[in-house]
Amino acid sequence: MNNTWHLLKNLKESDTKEISAETTIAPDSLWFNGHFPGSPILPGIAQLALVSDALHEFARRKGGNIAIIGISRVRFRQFIKPNESLLVKAVPEENNPSVYKFKVLVNGQVACNGLMVTAPRNG
Repeated sequence: MNNTWHLLKNLKESDTKEISAETTIAPDSLWFNGHFPGSPILPGIAQLALVSDALHEFARRKGGNIAIIGISRVRFRQFIKPNESLLVKAVPEENNPSVYKFKVLVNGQVACNGLMVTAPRNG
């Protein structure tokens, strides 16, 4: 999926239903403007947008359309700097497949994790 600020690569689903995608955020991304001068880090809202984009694109490829209706238990654990390789992972909960446990990894370490709740969307 090509957005104006990132490109999701290798979007796939494993045998365990885990969705994963890779991306890198370029240093000239507007997300880094003013956040923070001399030591840029990717804002938390951008990290959540990466997860949302991966779920939306996955649903689109399966012929569906979803809405994100809730986000909870979010923890930001690592800074993400420009040009770092990121891995986005999301797996549906076994008892409620509309709820995804997600994590964004940087250099193999969890940068962000939480739950994202989806619902089917028409149109």
